[in-house]
Amino acid sequence: MSTLNHPLSSSDTEDMSLQLIDESKTYNPQTFSYFKDVNIEKCGLNYHIVSVFGSQSTGKSTLLNALFGTRFDVMNEIQRRQTTKGIWMALAKPASPQLLKSSLAEDAPASSPSTATPNILVLDVEGTDGRERGEDQDFERKSALFALATSEVLIVNMWESQVGLYQGANMGLLKTVFEVNLTLFQNASTKPNRSRIIFVIRDHIGTTPLANLQATVVADLKRIWESLSKPPPAANSSLDDFFDLQFYALPHKILMPEQFSASTAQLSQYFTDPSSSSYVFKPEYHRGVPIDGWPIYSEKIWEQIEDNKDLDLPTQQILVARFRCEEIAAQAWGTFETSLIEAQKATNNGLGGPKVVEGFGRVIESIRNGTLEIFDSLASRYEKSVYKAKRADLLNKVDTRLANLYKAQLLALHKKAVAIFNNAVSASTNEQSKSTPFIDVVRKARSDALDFFVTNATEASVDPHVFTHNDELSNLETELDDAETKVKRQEIKKISTKILKKIKSTLFTDLDGYFQSPEEDTWDKVLTFFNNTIQFAVSSATKLPTDKNGLVDGSKAPDFGVGASPEENEESIFKIRCEAWIALDARLKEIIKEDNILLRLRETFEDLFRYDDNGVPLVWKAGDDIEGPYLKAREQALKILPIYSNAVTKSGKPIIPDVDLEKYYEENPEDSGDFVVENSTFSTRLSANRQQEITKKFKKQADAAYVEAKRSTTQVFSRIPAWFYVILLVLGWNELMAVLRNPLLFVFVLLAGAGAYVAHTLNLWGPILSVTGAMTERTTEISKQKLREFLEVSGQQQEPASGRRGARPVAAQPVEDIELDDLTRKE
Repeated sequence: MSTLNHPLSSSDTEDMSLQLIDESKTYNPQTFSYFKDVNIEKCGLNYHIVSVFGSQSTGKSTLLNALFGTRFDVMNEIQRRQTTKGIWMALAKPASPQLLKSSLAEDAPASSPSTATPNILVLDVEGTDGRERGEDQDFERKSALFALATSEVLIVNMWESQVGLYQGANMGLLKTVFEVNLTLFQNASTKPNRSRIIFVIRDHIGTTPLANLQATVVADLKRIWESLSKPPPAANSSLDDFFDLQFYALPHKILMPEQFSASTAQLSQYFTDPSSSSYVFKPEYHRGVPIDGWPIYSEKIWEQIEDNKDLDLPTQQILVARFRCEEIAAQAWGTFETSLIEAQKATNNGLGGPKVVEGFGRVIESIRNGTLEIFDSLASRYEKSVYKAKRADLLNKVDTRLANLYKAQLLALHKKAVAIFNNAVSASTNEQSKSTPFIDVVRKARSDALDFFVTNATEASVDPHVFTHNDELSNLETELDDAETKVKRQEIKKISTKILKKIKSTLFTDLDGYFQSPEEDTWDKVLTFFNNTIQFAVSSATKLPTDKNGLVDGSKAPDFGVGASPEENEESIFKIRCEAWIALDARLKEIIKEDNILLRLRETFEDLFRYDDNGVPLVWKAGDDIEGPYLKAREQALKILPIYSNAVTKSGKPIIPDVDLEKYYEENPEDSGDFVVENSTFSTRLSANRQQEITKKFKKQADAAYVEAKRSTTQVFSRIPAWFYVILLVLGWNELMAVLRNPLLFVFVLLAGAGAYVAHTLNLWGPILSVTGAMTERTTEISKQKLREFLEVSGQQQEPASGRRGARPVAAQPVEDIELDDLTRKE
């Protein structure tokens, strides 16, 4: 039998591996020689044992080689047959120099029994469910028991597709492990020797989260544990009393080689870096057997397993030591509880409360050290491995309890630090001081908050390896980031509001001037005015970005001066432009109303039809060509209607907002009311139907002006003979003298004559007659309406009176009908 898988040499001792137990179940007696060859025979307790088992051909050896740098034989991908036979052992390669330095530091974690870098021995166990052994599961069971009795950490290698299976996930084998583990400690006064089981999920594609896979496996394990027949001391025990479960997922080695390498490197640090918070080795996992005695220890265990005997691992000395250390630990724990109660009274129940406790570190340090001093003074004379393990358990228990108080203290510090930040920013904002830039205020407030937290959290920690504030500090930084982002956004919103106010004010006062006399390039001017307005408003409240030459860089968004990222600045400018376009649309709707358009058309028409090129009013005479100027003026007036109707540049390009308004409304649903502005329809200011209605109304007004002008030319006055004036003077002499002798009558006739002369000179008889006729018609209509109402009321009053006299009510009806008919005919 070959005990080594390759020859020994001084240059490759790190790559040697030993077949500890062969496929015939024979233990290798050269184990200690192997330890000498790899130079670990004097390491004492400074070592750890890691075992792996799982189904055959699932890549166990490949996993160990990747994690620990070993050289176990791996399966031939083409032949797909068994590679590992029996149980093989190899020494993991040393950690990197950086990890080595960390582990040799004076404050190295107590997870290893020695201050030196721990040596890791890796056991590669033959795979289960192989076709070579078929239904013979005897070796599978015994190798699993051996791994459990000797290893601190068990790695269960399985594929993601095996999760949920019974045999594929090695649930049957784990059930056997659990049953044997219960028989190792029958004494009720002792605690079980714990182990860590790491389930490595291979070929994890991420579709099912690791947490879900973990829940499935844990549920299966607990179901198996509950089904076991437990001895009386462990009747109420749980799976967690014996094992610490851990899960880790690895991607596909072939399909995702880079991710696989990165994940295995990270998992490897859990075994090789004692300073890591995820370090897998704990003091309670160690079997307490020095390395020079391990070959005998493991050989005897294998003999008991091979002979199907009950395992009896703890010696009598260890049993006594464990029993007494348990009692002393219970006594020390009682002292700890008492001290904690007294401390709570001294701080008015402040420990673990929502407020910051002054001198928290001194309080818990006194309680912690007092508890350990009691345990050390009584338990240090017992077997060192037991003493250290129990001391670690007690310390872990004490630290766990104190860690809850420490966490509450951190939460209180966290809350107060956030308050410090918010108060500092609010105070600066309320002062309205421009001497200090806003970004400097925020930075100082953040620095003060973090300094307060770190200083007080460090003071409150009695052991930096146990009571760490890194997680809470990270949470605080995250919350401060959110708070900083919030105040920055509030400041940006305040600046944006000022900018928009200025833009809207300018649009309200100046925009309608471009539509007083619309021309072909009106919309070009409007667009230029609009962009200039935005640029001026933004530049007055922000800092424009510049390039290396000091010129304005238009490709970058202006800086609001609050320390926001370029993306946030760009987003704010995007919102400003969106709201500016919305404001422009609203103002255009006010300007381009139907009444305003009709007024503009009418003014344009009258300027062309009623006045000449010099602005002098035209007086039409008989024989003048009125129809030509009328048609020309109407045509010219209607030419400005398309300018109002469509926002189109002189080159014919529709004006469309240069921002995505649909995106803006999606991100700001509170701004989307009953009507939203759309990019596609922005250029259409008046629909075709509204243009037709406006054109129709305008033509009616223009036609009225034409008729009025035409009517003024038809007022022909006949020439009166001279003798008529002589007769009029003779016959009206008395009346003339009466007028001349009466001043009031004379003045009235004089004013009437002057008015008639002015009306005749300005050709106003037509409008005067039109107004007089309209007033007459309106007066007639009102008179008829009042008369109808009077007759209706009279008829209603006569009807009851006729009834009382016994007359028939229908007698008056014809009269009322006749009168109404007469009124209708008069209309």
